[in-house]
Amino acid sequence: MDRDARPQGLSGGSVGEGAGKRGDNREGGAASRSDDPNIADWLMRRALRQTRLSDAIPALGRKLAAAGLPVARINVGGFMLHPVLGALDLTWDAQSEGAARSQTRTRRALGSEAFKNAPFYYLFSRDLPELRHRLADPEARTRFPLFERLHEEGLTDYLALYVGFEKPLAAPLDDGVEGTECAMCSFATRDPEGFSEDDLARLRALALPIALVIKTAIADNFAQALLDTYLGRLSGRNVLTGHVQKGDGRLIDCVLWYSDLRGSTALSSELEIERYFSTINDYFDCTAEAVLDHGGEVLKFIGDGVMAIFPIDGETRTAEAMGRAAAETARDALARGHALNLRRARERLDPIAFGIGLHAGRVMHGNVGTDRRLDMTVTGPAANQVVRLETATKAAGVPVIASAEFAELCPEEMVPIGARELPGIPGLTELFALPEDVAPEDADAAPQDDVAG
Repeated sequence: MDRDARPQGLSGGSVGEGAGKRGDNREGGAASRSDDPNIADWLMRRALRQTRLSDAIPALGRKLAAAGLPVARINVGGFMLHPVLGALDLTWDAQSEGAARSQTRTRRALGSEAFKNAPFYYLFSRDLPELRHRLADPEARTRFPLFERLHEEGLTDYLALYVGFEKPLAAPLDDGVEGTECAMCSFATRDPEGFSEDDLARLRALALPIALVIKTAIADNFAQALLDTYLGRLSGRNVLTGHVQKGDGRLIDCVLWYSDLRGSTALSSELEIERYFSTINDYFDCTAEAVLDHGGEVLKFIGDGVMAIFPIDGETRTAEAMGRAAAETARDALARGHALNLRRARERLDPIAFGIGLHAGRVMHGNVGTDRRLDMTVTGPAANQVVRLETATKAAGVPVIASAEFAELCPEEMVPIGARELPGIPGLTELFALPEDVAPEDADAAPQDDVAG
């Protein structure tokens, strides 16, 4: 969405040298209009299938140029329903080899002065269908900071179109302005004469088809973001690709990573509910965020436990690489926990502690539940074993315990600390620890008490 900041990111296709210039096929308004219904039809067909704006908008720029419209820049955007992100924003410029620059705006950014002092906010807050200014006019350029920048880039005329979806926003913007979910597109030209009345009429006729493409792209983006947020990337993409029935699933090889907060029952009874939830979220920031930062998949929060996997595909995600990533994730989580406890000490709060279990094996990843309520999860003996490994950390006196299966694939040396019986696991289980957690004289010393953490 147009504002005084240049978006960065995704790239799209290319455009010919004639884009943004009046071509021979502009002679005769009726003749040049012949392609416009085809463009509208093409846009609606793009909306009917999953399409990326970073692909669709550069292609639209090429089609407009071929139809004789002197469009040198297109900007599109719309609001998103997302816990953090607030709007999708993409700009195409014919002079940048047809590249599309895309980024998402945070909800916080939507309340900024830069956003409020922009054409899109002006249209949205007033529910206006369009805004048109000739950028060659010095007085017009004072309306928005964006106009001066566009003028410096050689653009001469600007048209913005706004389409509301008549669906109220989930919440007003930070400044209290209410409105509907919507789409916005703007066109600018470098033609010295600016847009003709015929140009403007043809662009206005494309407002609804473009809005449909934007709405579809935002809906796809929202669906992916929602599933990534609540299910995780792997599980979310499985759902989007059709794994939606009870029993749908597949066997996967992975490194399993499980963490559990110690003393959580006491915390829940001793702390006020707001403080307890703040503490739990701080703990998740230490553990789950570390998993995500190292390329793992957070499958679920089990109370105050974090079940995660590092899927192995044998190519880019080899067993050794996933073992190393899981070990480094454990170290990172503990370092974050240490930093958190320093902060809690300054606030005169008790420290938190957690254990981590590491394992490797094959699990079933898929849907379990009923026909009306499903859960995408991992099941199997390996998933049970990683939980049991974590419960042994307290009795063993180390924060991280790994299985022999994990130690075998992990490229760094793990230290054996003995064998013990784990609840629900037949026989004795060989236990391993990170080398920095074990003094040399303690290696191979079997832990004593069987305590669940």
